[in-house]
Amino acid sequence: MDLLKQLESKMQALVQQRNQLRDELDALKAAGATESQELQSLRAQLEAAQAGKTALEKDREAVKEQVAAILRALEALG
Repeated sequence: MDLLKQLESKMQALVQQRNQLRDELDALKAAGATESQELQSLRAQLEAAQAGKTALEKDREAVKEQVAAILRALEALG
């Protein structure tokens, strides 16, 4: 009988350990899903920032060309 009780006790301990590991795995999966969403959000922000930077660079070049045209026109007048 003692052997049977020991086996039952060990089995209960293993079941409890399995359940604990399953809970930990679920928590890790949930944390991974949250991190994945955060990563996607950061990627979207990065893409928006890069698009904004490109637009600003184009605007800067257009302003440079306008300033150069104005300077050429002033030189031609004076």
